[in-house]
Parts: sequence; structure tokens; C-alpha cells
Amino acid sequence: MSGYRVSKYNIYLEMKRDQNKKLMIQGIRGAFDIVDHSIAEILEKGEADSSVLDAISIEDKEVLANRGYITTLTDEEEYKVIERISHTLNASSRKNLCITIMPTYNCNFRCEYCFEQNLLAKGKEFLNKKISVETVDAIFVQLAKYKAEGYKIGSVYLFGGEPLLKSSKDIVTYICEKCREMNIPISCISNGYFLDEYVDLINEYKFQKVQITIDGIGEEHDKRRFLVGGQGTYDRIKANISLALEKGNNISLRTNVNRKNTDSVKALIEEYQKEGWIGKPNFHYYFKTNIRCYEQEDENALSDVELMQQLGEYVGQGTDRFNLNSIYSGLAEGIRYMLQNNSYAPLRSGFCGANTGMYTIDPFGDIYPCWDVLSEADSRIGTVDVQQGEFVLTDVHSTWKDRTVDRISDCSKCRYMLFCGGGCSAQAKVMHNDMNQVYCDDFTALFDEVAVDLCEEYSAVPS
Repeated sequence: MSGYRVSKYNIYLEMKRDQNKKLMIQGIRGAFDIVDHSIAEILEKGEADSSVLDAISIEDKEVLANRGYITTLTDEEEYKVIERISHTLNASSRKNLCITIMPTYNCNFRCEYCFEQNLLAKGKEFLNKKISVETVDAIFVQLAKYKAEGYKIGSVYLFGGEPLLKSSKDIVTYICEKCREMNIPISCISNGYFLDEYVDLINEYKFQKVQITIDGIGEEHDKRRFLVGGQGTYDRIKANISLALEKGNNISLRTNVNRKNTDSVKALIEEYQKEGWIGKPNFHYYFKTNIRCYEQEDENALSDVELMQQLGEYVGQGTDRFNLNSIYSGLAEGIRYMLQNNSYAPLRSGFCGANTGMYTIDPFGDIYPCWDVLSEADSRIGTVDVQQGEFVLTDVHSTWKDRTVDRISDCSKCRYMLFCGGGCSAQAKVMHNDMNQVYCDDFTALFDEVAVDLCEEYSAVPS
């Protein structure tokens, strides 16, 4: 057996509370360990000179080898392990389906930052198209087939356009009936303007949640999210939220943030508190920066790391602050679950469901991998065959679903690759005109912050 070398996929992070300790994370095995600073220093030096490992005892070497920090594998052999893990994760994740159904592309809003603004050029006939009963029937025939094959259908999401238009209530009700027949949970992404027309339906079909966006108080919101005719929407949405909460609907409020409305973050938290919404079991809220690659003016773009710093000033530095930013909360949930249950690390082969089990069906029966590429012909991964009751998938489907991080050349030497998954495919497509390139954004910075804070919190809890 050859001698040990240090894995190139170790992550070394400074602890905040104890400067004599470091958090070491193994990017292939998913190990998380708080160690003496001296051990981490030896391993960091050992990446360039394996002889420094001689200073470590045989017993400690065995522990480090079992955790993956040192290895007898060559670089090539270690990467083969990454490939196997990545492909196994991809195959498993593709068995967990998340289905989005769009009743229509039409919307009564004209939000200033909408990523679907390009659809307006397609004209009224396109926008007014409503998904047919026959298409919905075919979708659920296929979902029944998937269930029989062992797939798990996690949820159906209603999306648009605006899914809760008055004109869509008949087809929305029909979709809800189909979900109930198959015992599939249902949720909705809505602008909230016609929520009052739907609160009873939402209760009847036990929606898991309705996500609504509020971008500020009063005029601040109305400058960003307004009706087709330019009229404001804040007052009606706020009244509808109060009604929905009283009726028992599960409401999740999102705020899209860039530099234009950063002052709204604190103001909205205070407003939710004043309204008595915070603390209600059926109320949740969070903030998310506008997707930077879609920002028309770079000076307006804000990073999620900057947003989290601002949130920390308002709500304190406890780890609960991660719940207020969606990009942080998912990662925090995975690491917290691992620490609390002594479970596996949240490794992933792709960034999101676009690369695994997410399917978005538009009103024409065309299938896309995610919401961000709707109506883009080169991103259509299939169609719904109404006669056969099945999804007919194309070669583009494989292009999206086989985008695993080990196949992205720029990721091959990244220590974070199996935590990141290669970044958002849709944003890579916008930035590089190639979805198979990497889109890192600020992942390493937010991962480091979440990992250190949660590991410090967990290590401080008495066993």
C-alpha cells in the first residue's frame, strides 16, 4: 500500500468563538469535524508536501483516513469516487419528482424585474391560452405511471403567469381535484391580487402553502409590482393576506431585494410584527435578492451575502437568521439535519431540480426543466402526449438531467463541488450562453458562513 496524501477536496474554515480550532469539511465523504488548529495546518501544508504527515500519529492518521481527509488513492482514483457519488445522487434524486403546472402564461401584473417580460412579445393569443382538461388528464395519467414505477411525487406547484386569475378558477379547481385523487400535495406561487377569490378553494384542497411577493410598504411595493394599467397592488394584497391567514391558509411571503429597495427589509419585518402575522403558525416570510444575471443595471444588483449581513443587523446573529433568506435556508436545513441526526451531509450532484426531478408543464403541454427557461425553444425537454397520456421527452431532457457537477470541467478541482452542484443551469445559460458551464455566484461564502455558525451552535449544545 502506498503512503498517504492529503485529499485536494478538504475545506478548512476558521472558527469564530475558538481561535484554536478549525472546522474541517471533507468534500467527497461529507465529514464535518472541529479539530485543533495544528492538525488543520499540517493537512493544509500536506497538500504540497506529504512528508509533513509524518508528524501525525498512526492512530490520528487512521481517523483522518476514515474521514477522507487523507487517502491512499491517486488524484484520478479519487475523482472516480466523485463521479460514482455524483451519478448515484443524480439517479436517486431523479426519482423524486416536483411537478409545476401552469394554468396560463397570462398575468395581471407587469413587475419591473419580471424574468418573463420577453413573453409579452408573443401576443394576446399566446398569453391567453389556458391549459386544457385533456392536457391535465394526460399529466396525471403519466404521474400515475411514475408512481407505479416507484417514483415519489413530492408536490404539484401552480405557477404562471399568474395561476390564480379569476378566469382560471375552473381549471385550477380541476387540477386540485386530480391532486386530491392521487394524494399529491399542492402549492401555489401567486401575486396575491385575487387571493380572496381562492381562499376557500385553498382550504378545501389543503394547499401546503401559497407564496406571495411583497417588495415594500405601500408606494415602494407599487413601484415594483403594479397592474397592467400601472395601478398599485399593495393595499389589496395586504388585505388578502390578512383574510387568508384568518381563514387558515398557509402563507409564505417573499420579498425580492436589490439596491432599490433595501430599506424595505427592516420596514417589512416591523410591518409583519405590527400586523400580528409573525408568530402565526401559518405565516412564514423570507427575502431573496433579484437574480443578478437578469438585472438590467448592474448597480442595482445585490448579493445574497450582502443581504444576509443586513438581515443579521435587524434580527441578530443567531442561526435563525438563515431562515430569512431562501438561498441560505435550504443549505442550513441540510446541515442542521445532519448535525442533529448524525446523518449524511447534504451532498448533491446538481444545483436544483432542473437537473433532477423537476418538470414544468406550460399551457401548451410543452415541458421545461425549470421556471426560468419557460417558452425557450432550445430548453424544451418534451411534450405531453394527450392521446397516450405520457411525457414524450427529447434529447434536450438528457442535456439538462445529466448535467452533474462531475461533468463540468471548471468544477473538477473545486473543494465545494458536491455541496454546490455546479450552480444554476439557467443562470449559466444567461451568463455564458452554455448551461454546461459553471455558475458559482457566492456559494462558497454563504456555505462557509452557514457551516461555521451551525457547527459552533451544535458543538455548544450539551450532549
